[in-house]
Amino acid sequence: MDKSILFKVRPDGEKARWTNVARLVGLLGLLLVALARVLAAQDLEVVSMILSYPGMLLSLANLVWIYLLPSLFMLVLYSMSFSILAVVNFLHILILQRNNDELVYFMTKFLNMRTRVGLSILGLTNRVPHVDVYSSDPGTGFGLRFKVSREMPVRWILLRLAVLVAAGIVFFLVALGVRHIPYFGIVLGALAGLVVGALGIILLIIWLHNAITGKYLFTLVDLHLRLMRLDLTITSYFCFVTNELSEFKHCFRSVLEERVPENAGGTWMNANDSRRLDINLIALVVLIGSTQGLYLFIWLARTARVMGDDPFTIISVSILGSLLPLSVIFSRYYRRLEKKTGNDPSWILELLMIIPLINLVVGTFTIQYILNLGKKTAGT
Repeated sequence: MDKSILFKVRPDGEKARWTNVARLVGLLGLLLVALARVLAAQDLEVVSMILSYPGMLLSLANLVWIYLLPSLFMLVLYSMSFSILAVVNFLHILILQRNNDELVYFMTKFLNMRTRVGLSILGLTNRVPHVDVYSSDPGTGFGLRFKVSREMPVRWILLRLAVLVAAGIVFFLVALGVRHIPYFGIVLGALAGLVVGALGIILLIIWLHNAITGKYLFTLVDLHLRLMRLDLTITSYFCFVTNELSEFKHCFRSVLEERVPENAGGTWMNANDSRRLDINLIALVVLIGSTQGLYLFIWLARTARVMGDDPFTIISVSILGSLLPLSVIFSRYYRRLEKKTGNDPSWILELLMIIPLINLVVGTFTIQYILNLGKKTAGT
């Protein structure tokens, strides 16, 4: 197998059509409002008023983006967690010359969520990515798998470091050119702006064509998807998720008609699989810390679903009760899990779980630890 990444996309033009219509209408409204402001500055008040009110009305269509904002916000916070855990995994590699499987699993889930957000912005699906990095959204029309490499010999570590040093030298030379060569920075910025502008125009064309026809210009869509594959290839390689240089040969291949490899099991990790209940405790600490405690509520909703409770009710009661109901919730979940595993609940842990603030730490990590043990027991 000469591939280390499976990235398969099945666009859903009919369902995404009205979302793209709303995006275009909202963008037109913003342009009309901006044009009205320019005309008002030139003392053309009448024309400005004619354009301003329809523009503000059309701008309301931008409310469609509100559904994506929570995922974008959490993705920014998860990016910090990803960076921290990538460093922790790198230290694990330096010491043991192998990946930490559970940290690699988190990194694949992060790349999966980032890709889902990208596909949503691209307009290939109307489904909004879930805010939980560990969840998956069935029916999004794409699959993402990584052929993970557990063993990391020293030569592969040194090769990556050599590539990074070479890239650093190139960036240093470019910085010198910007500083000392006249107009070099202007030309470089103009080229970068040209590329970004071209990609933006292509994105608008994709939205417009889908809004009118319900279909896609697959040549333009494929360009953006190839760039996504390139991003996934670079990120997964330098974060030690995968170990195959040959993937760079295929990073510009089409992902619209990609076939699933026959041996996509085994060492292949399905990043869109949400059946795993376990979360590495190091990752859980980092997630809660980097999100300023927001992930604690996401974790609680996830656990409530596992326990058969309604996540919305559990979260609402916890917030409205100023977290006091967590004393009952954590104690009940802990007792239920211990009985399920055949162990007698510890009265010390149950006592700690009813003490406010302390139970946020003890309850969260005790319950998740038992869930992790259940996964490991099932795997043996």
